[in-house]
Amino acid sequence: MPTEPRTPSSPTDQPPADAPAATPAPARAAQSAGKARRLRTEADKLEAFCVVVRAASAATDHAAFAEVSRAASKALKAKFGGGSITSVFAWLTSSAGKDALDSVLAGEVELMGPLSTEEIVEAVALAQKAELLRATEG
Repeated sequence: MPTEPRTPSSPTDQPPADAPAATPAPARAAQSAGKARRLRTEADKLEAFCVVVRAASAATDHAAFAEVSRAASKALKAKFGGGSITSVFAWLTSSAGKDALDSVLAGEVELMGPLSTEEIVEAVALAQKAELLRATEG
């Protein structure tokens, strides 16, 4: 079977000069591992913060809320190096909190704590309402 001589490839067959080069497999694996760790950390934070929101929302009076606040501060310090109920509500309503929730809803990372996805969504909605009230009153 005769073969035809190869013709040089045309410029349109080449990737653009400014196109990113393909990432080598080890680098992709490291990026994937790094992304998985970041998603896990953010999901853990989302879950812990939602537990705090649910506890704060269940407080029936100021004394109960103050107790939740103290317990939350201790737990947040132990797990994340610090934090308060105010910072929890602020994070849940920030772009970082939204990204964490979106990752859970998209199935990129699974919840590992006691709350279901529905309970997480409800807690985030409670945080959003509370932040809106705080912004309009303050």
